Amino acid sequence: MRILFFLVAVLFFLFQAAPAYSQVDADTIACRQNRGFCSFVECSAPMVNTGTCHSGKLKCCKWTPSS
Repeated sequence: MRILFFLVAVLFFLFQAAPAYSQVDADTIACRQNRGFCSFVECSAPMVNTGTCHSGKLKCCKWTPSS
């Protein structure tokens, strides 16, 4: 009986935490739609900064076309 109570508690915890990981911020979606990627550091030479990701916490970088 104790195991059943423990399993119900664990399942309740897992299902409550699941929606937090499934939500994606609007700026992250916009970055990916513009073929960019999220970076913790500033965008370097062959890349340009095109915005933010994860509610402004990360930089959205995009490769510049080589001429």
